[in-house]
Amino acid sequence: MRFMPIEPFIMNAYTVTVFLEDTDVGGIVYHSRYLNFMERCRTRFFCHKGIDHAQLIASDEGHFLVSHATIDFKKPARLGDELTVTIDIAEIRGASIVCKHVIKAQENVIAQATVIIVFVNHPSGRPVRIPGLIKSKIS
Repeated sequence: MRFMPIEPFIMNAYTVTVFLEDTDVGGIVYHSRYLNFMERCRTRFFCHKGIDHAQLIASDEGHFLVSHATIDFKKPARLGDELTVTIDIAEIRGASIVCKHVIKAQENVIAQATVIIVFVNHPSGRPVRIPGLIKSKIS
């Protein structure tokens, strides 16, 4: 698996090969695996922007959680497919970020998703404003 920036600061892509463990007995990707692929893409995107989730969790600043995800499945991905998962930051709000994901096999759109992540305080788990430094790195 490799990480390839497409357009710095706007869109990034993550490439993943579909393995047997990602599929059902018919060789079709499990619906829940798409969320895993998107999470990997977001993690790589944040890392590329200089935001380390492990450091955030270890600090007192807080961390991100997924609060909402909407996925539209267009076509099935299959065993052996090489998928490209892209992320576009659609909106940065006070405590949340709206991410748009597209998953493609070659040029065919497999799935599209909107995922909202929220920055939360460690002890309480309540949403808090995203620190300015993090916002500036993502913008």
